[in-house]
Amino acid sequence: MTDPSPEPRNHPLDGADRASARKRQWESRAYIGFGLLLVLAVVGLTRLRSNTPNPAATPTAATTALESEKWNDRDMEERALALQRKGDLANAELLLRRVLAERQLHLGSDHIDSLAAMNNLANLLHDRGNNRDAEIMHDGCLQARERTLGPDHPHTLASMNNLALTLQAKGDFDGAEKLYRRAWETMKRVSGPEDGDTLSMLNNLAGVFSDKADYAAAEPLYGQLSDALHKNLGAEHPATLAADGNYANLLLRKGDTRAAGPIYQRCLEIRERTQGPDHPETLLALSNFAAYQLEIENYPEAEKLYRRCLAIRIRILGPDHPQTLATSQNLARTLRKKGSLAEAESTARAALAAHERVLGPVHPDTFDMMATLADILRDEGSLTEATKLYERALAGLGDSPGETHPTTLKVLYEFCLLRQKQNNLIETRRLGTKLIAGARESLAREHPDRVRYQHFFETLP
Repeated sequence: MTDPSPEPRNHPLDGADRASARKRQWESRAYIGFGLLLVLAVVGLTRLRSNTPNPAATPTAATTALESEKWNDRDMEERALALQRKGDLANAELLLRRVLAERQLHLGSDHIDSLAAMNNLANLLHDRGNNRDAEIMHDGCLQARERTLGPDHPHTLASMNNLALTLQAKGDFDGAEKLYRRAWETMKRVSGPEDGDTLSMLNNLAGVFSDKADYAAAEPLYGQLSDALHKNLGAEHPATLAADGNYANLLLRKGDTRAAGPIYQRCLEIRERTQGPDHPETLLALSNFAAYQLEIENYPEAEKLYRRCLAIRIRILGPDHPQTLATSQNLARTLRKKGSLAEAESTARAALAAHERVLGPVHPDTFDMMATLADILRDEGSLTEATKLYERALAGLGDSPGETHPTTLKVLYEFCLLRQKQNNLIETRRLGTKLIAGARESLAREHPDRVRYQHFFETLP
């Protein structure tokens, strides 16, 4: 199953904490933006972040001293964030590391501006797929902010949210849930239950329940979110549409395609009319509607929508932007499902080369793209090359985001199908045993993927 790109969940970021929407297997989410928070979303695999006012917007005495030394940290930070938005993550990281080092040297490690730089770099590491280092940095930033700013400060809550986002990306849904819930309860107490930032955190909490397949917990939270946004902002506000889109993603994951379809279509039509066909959030809605069409096996329509989305993203963002790469991968998957294997292979090979060039050879998205190409080659009968790609992808994904992460398990399942196709029953059973053990560790009993894996294993001869 290909999940649609959920509309944004929110993640508090600091003023300089802005970062581009991220994708995992699917897309990035849209934003439910309210002052402090910007939200990203993913269907299938992408997520959100938010931002808080830029602490560097008003120069401190120390930052003024830095400028007198002809080193403007804010300009460099803005250049880095602009590169990040464009998808040039490698050069953005170089600049953000310099900003952090200079601020720690001149201002001290616990200065509010130094912690903002630390948070920004952690977000960048997350975008580059380095969630291990991102988690360490976000955790350190959170501890420093709690110590210096207090547990209720907006920047502290931003760090709490961003750490939760990283844990969620790693598949630690329980850890992410605890942080989201703690931040949401604090925001309700400090700002009120219907404050924009509070609702953004509610959106993220509902999202992690959806990822856990705890639909009974997620659905009422999405309902509460939708009711508040419809009442306060109206049915056509971008934030309301983002929440409605995330609810549609939940319905699709549950298998309720009949209810999800009209919501996706309405969100897309409103965004095209109110925000324009080239707006990033419109393209997110377009990608989600395409994912829905793919899920209901309307492959010609899904192909048409993905081609349209890809053409606009190439024109607006460029061919190497991470969101463009995500769309290329989705198109390759759609062509495979449609049976257009030759074009699917050429599309996937080009997308994999771009992933390796732009994101690097060890980025989780690169390994996921490698697995997509392996799926196509397996269907074409090129089993030897497919086997090598599956093994490389599983080794990389096993390192990050981890061997029991849902994304890794999906690839392992596809590799099981290849071994089964090769009539290698012993290897199929070995891999199947590993698959079931991983699913039991990371997926709820009723999760559709776990049910699928269990059925596959039980029907092996």
